[in-house]
Amino acid sequence: MAESGTQPGKRTQCVIYARVSTKEQQEEGYSIPAQLKAVRAFCDKEGLEPVEEFVEAQSAGKAGRKGFGRMVAFLREQSEVRVVVAHKLDRLYRNFADQVRLEEELGIPARYVVGDVPASPQGELLRDVQLSVAKFYLGNLREEVKKGMEEKASQGGWATGRAPLGYVNDKRARRLVVDPLQAPFVRHAFERYATGLVSLGDLADELHERGLQHLRSGHKVHKSSLHLLLQNPVYCGLIRYKNRLYRGQHEAIISPELFERVQRTFEPNRNGNMEQRHLFALRDFLWCGDCGCKITAERHRGHVYYRCTKGKGKEACSQRSYSREEDLMEQVEQILASIEIGPDLIAALVEESRLLDQEAQQGNDRERESLERAIGENDRKAGRLLDSYLEGIVDADTYRRKAEELSRERFTFEQRSEALANPTSERTACVEELAKTAASARIRFTGASVQEQREVLATVLSNATLQDQELVDFQLKSPYEVLVKDSEGALCYEWWAILDLNQ
Repeated sequence: MAESGTQPGKRTQCVIYARVSTKEQQEEGYSIPAQLKAVRAFCDKEGLEPVEEFVEAQSAGKAGRKGFGRMVAFLREQSEVRVVVAHKLDRLYRNFADQVRLEEELGIPARYVVGDVPASPQGELLRDVQLSVAKFYLGNLREEVKKGMEEKASQGGWATGRAPLGYVNDKRARRLVVDPLQAPFVRHAFERYATGLVSLGDLADELHERGLQHLRSGHKVHKSSLHLLLQNPVYCGLIRYKNRLYRGQHEAIISPELFERVQRTFEPNRNGNMEQRHLFALRDFLWCGDCGCKITAERHRGHVYYRCTKGKGKEACSQRSYSREEDLMEQVEQILASIEIGPDLIAALVEESRLLDQEAQQGNDRERESLERAIGENDRKAGRLLDSYLEGIVDADTYRRKAEELSRERFTFEQRSEALANPTSERTACVEELAKTAASARIRFTGASVQEQREVLATVLSNATLQDQELVDFQLKSPYEVLVKDSEGALCYEWWAILDLNQ
């Protein structure tokens, strides 16, 4: 602390801080020039040498104080400056946080023209009391904030600030709202990683190629961020706060089942990597026809064999034989051959989807025009409501209530209009891709690498049942199962209907 009566020619260096927040304070003599004049005279009297002056002229209600921040940065660099001088305590500190920041963190006391604490043991005690009160206030405030955040989380609200990727903060409703632009990326990330066929790094590259960017930097989302995203339960409708899960008020982007499938992929392998090992083409796709347990695989003398895991005990399963992979692969190729379609059917499916997309887009355009008219009428109602309030026709409570209703209504219109703005033409591309997959699945599978074979199976095959070395039953993913019923393609429109249902 600076003391009066310092040795001649050895003045204590200090900085001056002045702040004015309102017009009323200026009129009452607290203007910046008035404060600086009084503070300079005080410094001269007390043997203090000002080396820098910092001023602040803005509303006290505004967030942040640039002048105070510059002063703190200056004091961190200038170790020889150990005192701050202001006109009054309320000119320097806007809240207790500022006092703790300056006097506790930096160890720099303050002097005041009005209400200065004397340089004495009594003065030191008074400063300690003031600082203790400030620290108590901040600690109590933090606890109250934590309680409020926990209460909000328990009620299903988002309590941790910025919305995660795939959502936006709805400040009016105070909850998360699905972002129609980012949510498809999130959904694709979960669906792709659940297959176990892609690493986090490759998935990050794939998402970047599709157009996903980091919200702040605009760069590719790093695989570490992707790893956290895939483990965040918010996407299946839950809120996690302090290791506890609460049912959220927001709309889920993925199902709980898909979320759990992804979590099961994060199992450490022998090398400690958090990615699932897939060493065999048919593993995870086969189930025992006797006991219903999963079929596993193992390598023996250069060959791969599949057998039941007998998860329910040896007594519950009568299968004793092993199935060679070569024999099973021939049967899988026959399954894939059953869904092959020709170029004529592909062209018919694509043309049908194009016509339906065109009709859907026309309907979307008409609805958007209607929504734009509704938004315009909403704005006119809001204008008339404001005029009525300013003219004293409606009171403040009525104005506030009706204004909030109009605001919520407008937000609903805008969200729906934005959703309809997305073109439907990408559905046609999806149809074409699915049709070509059906046409080429067997060809792609035969002679491909294990990774490529698993990717083909993950696309079209749900699971198959193994009984006495034979695939006695299998389930194809929609819409491919329809093609098995009629490989000639007579059920073209039925195939389209199922596919359209799954969009």
